[in-house]
Amino acid sequence: MNPQSINICNDAVFKAVFTKNTPESRTALKSLLSAFLEREVSVLDVFANEPPINDLRDRQIRFDISVRFNDGELADVEMTVNPKQYESLRFEYYTARLFVSQNIRGQDRSFRDLRPTYHLSFLGGNLYPDKEWLHRFVYYDPARGTRMGGRTEIVTVELKKLEGVSEKAIEQIDSREGWAIFMEYYREDRKTGIIQRIITSDEGIAAADQVMHGFTETELESIAEFAALKFELDAKEELHDMRRTAHAEGLAEGLAEGHAEAMNAAARKMKTLEIPLDKITQATGLSAEEIEGL
Repeated sequence: MNPQSINICNDAVFKAVFTKNTPESRTALKSLLSAFLEREVSVLDVFANEPPINDLRDRQIRFDISVRFNDGELADVEMTVNPKQYESLRFEYYTARLFVSQNIRGQDRSFRDLRPTYHLSFLGGNLYPDKEWLHRFVYYDPARGTRMGGRTEIVTVELKKLEGVSEKAIEQIDSREGWAIFMEYYREDRKTGIIQRIITSDEGIAAADQVMHGFTETELESIAEFAALKFELDAKEELHDMRRTAHAEGLAEGLAEGHAEAMNAAARKMKTLEIPLDKITQATGLSAEEIEGL
């Protein structure tokens, strides 16, 4: 398979690129974190989180990658293709959950021992109403601009807002912009020139490209299966949200149509990722004929 046909914005591919136990994968992850946390990062431990198969509630609070780096600092890193309206609440939940996971019990430990904690999300759809593609959120007093402890931070990257950035000269593109352009336009022929120049000029991005070129057929099959499961769970989650909304508003009509549309949408997305037809059928319950007609 041509590596350029692999979509790094697919959750499964994103996870596979940054969690392999290889020098190239570690170099790529170190570069990614260093770029968006705006300082040099040394990765110590990486944990890839798998979504549960049946428990939708657990699925809602899972993220792609957990990282411990530098002197015990922590980060959650994830790719979200279709951010929901409540996505910002998930970010706050993730960050708080990771922050309080630290052990400060014991006679010689206190709150001063809490390490900085980050949540970094790459979004395949727009979430915020402004035109900025990069946001950094911290606890602070908006009236006076005074920060609190400064040990939690949420960084979001909206990849669909990059068109203007991708038109810049290569000399003007910084490491954060380079990573974002690489993720969003890796598969687009019209951006081949800028992508190749970014790969050549950035060691970390070059390492990620090398990982993608090195996927075995077995790994690609595993990625396809993971993607199929992910889309199935996303479709179920979307239906769950529609049911909650209908219940809250006293509505019963439209749920069957909503379920069908959710399955159709999932199937269309899976087709664009070239997931095998039998996997799409298994995930959505649609027939081969219905899928072919989408």
